[in-house]
Amino acid sequence: MPEMVIEEESLRNWRLLGVSYPSVFQNLALEEALTRSCMLPTFRPIVRLWRNPPSVIVGRFQNVSTEVDVELCKQNDIAIVRRFTGGGTVFHDKGNLNLTLVTGHQEGITLSELHERNTSIILDLLARLGAEGVLVRPNSIHVGGRKISGAAAALGQRFALWHASILISTDLLMLQRVLAPSEAIKETSSIRSNWHPVTTLAEVLHRSVDLEHVERTLLLSCRAMLGAKLERSELFEDEKQYSKFLYERKYSSQDWNLHGNWKDEELERKCGGAHTTIAV
Repeated sequence: MPEMVIEEESLRNWRLLGVSYPSVFQNLALEEALTRSCMLPTFRPIVRLWRNPPSVIVGRFQNVSTEVDVELCKQNDIAIVRRFTGGGTVFHDKGNLNLTLVTGHQEGITLSELHERNTSIILDLLARLGAEGVLVRPNSIHVGGRKISGAAAALGQRFALWHASILISTDLLMLQRVLAPSEAIKETSSIRSNWHPVTTLAEVLHRSVDLEHVERTLLLSCRAMLGAKLERSELFEDEKQYSKFLYERKYSSQDWNLHGNWKDEELERKCGGAHTTIAV
């Protein structure tokens, strides 16, 4: 597999963030907040590894009722949250590992190119662990005909954010139950999830998988495919404050999470238009 070296980014060390909150709402608020880092004069590209408690993450332009069994989520204390990127609905739990990359906006790059560039990291991870994955365009990775990873992305005026989930030892039965409406309901005007049979790394390898080992191996893949050094970093104060602001004003709101309705004039002033995105 060819090395994926992006010259402008590899000239600098990347920040490695291991920030993973116990709240899915805080985790998604931080995802959006990290895009603001690109406005800082001290900006360096970011790699983030994180996990969520049991939760359903719907895409920016989706209808919750056609994607999620809301009642089943209530019965099982599974949170429903809307991310700011588009794409389909996914199920997260502690057996799921998430990877986020945040870079400056590269002139002329397309979403398709962004997906192809970054999914090569996960393909490399799978190869290192003894599994053969294939990219199913635009943004999925399959092993043996079953989906093991999916991604979403956003391009802004100054940033490119790409994030993906990898099924390591996820509860597939619960995943299939809570996402059942996505397969059953065929007609809706909202963006639909593409339903695929799914698998986990543990299922593919026919053994239990240590998540910390997967994390360490994923970092090796990031270093190799990005051609850059990774330096562990804490959140900047600006990132903490903006993440807190988004959590309190947006990601704690049912109007946003369940219906996708949200506008905050103070946020618009804070962003200065920098968060206008093309998302998938």
